[in-house]
Amino acid sequence: MDAKLSCIIKGLIGVIFGCLALLVPEITLSTFLAVFWVIIIAALIICVFLAITSHSEGSLFWFLAATALMIVGICSFIFQGLVAILFLLVIAALAFYSGLEGILLALTCTRCKYLLIGGAVVFAILLLIVIIKYVPGIIHDPILTVLGAFSLVFGLFSILMGWHIKKEPVIPAAVPSSNPVNPPKEKE
Repeated sequence: MDAKLSCIIKGLIGVIFGCLALLVPEITLSTFLAVFWVIIIAALIICVFLAITSHSEGSLFWFLAATALMIVGICSFIFQGLVAILFLLVIAALAFYSGLEGILLALTCTRCKYLLIGGAVVFAILLLIVIIKYVPGIIHDPILTVLGAFSLVFGLFSILMGWHIKKEPVIPAAVPSSNPVNPPKEKE
C-alpha cells in the first residue's frame, strides 16, 4: 500500500473513532470491552490448543501463556471498567503511533514536520477547551473525550497529509544488460 492511501485510511479510522468516542462514549467503551473479551477468549483457545498439540519443550510456554490469559480474563471480569479503559488506551496509543508515523512519512521537510505535529497537538487541545466550555454535557467520560478529540484532530491531519502526498514515480526493475547496441565489456 502506498503512503498516500495509507495516510487517508488511517485518517478515516481516526476520524470515525474520534467521532464515536466524543458522541457515544458509553457504546464505544462497551464495544471495546466486547472486542477485548473476544480477543481474550480466542487467544485462550489458541494457547490451550497449542499447549496440547506442541512438543514437550513448547508445551510449557503455551500453558503459561494460557494461564496468563486466564488471569487477565479473571481480572478484567472483576475490574471491568478499568480493563476497558486500559484496552482503549492501548488501542488509542497504537492509533496515535500509526497516525504519527503516517504524518512523518508524509512530510519530507524536517523543519516543517515538527511544527505541523505541534500545531495538530495545539489544535486538539483547543478543541478540548471548546468542548469543555461550550458542550459540557459531552464530558461524561473525560478519558474518552480526550482520546476522541486527539483522534479526530490527528485523523483529519492525516487525511490532509495523505491528500497532499505526491505519488512516487514507478522505477522499473533492473533488467540484465542484453542490449546489442552496448554489449557488456569483458574483464581482462
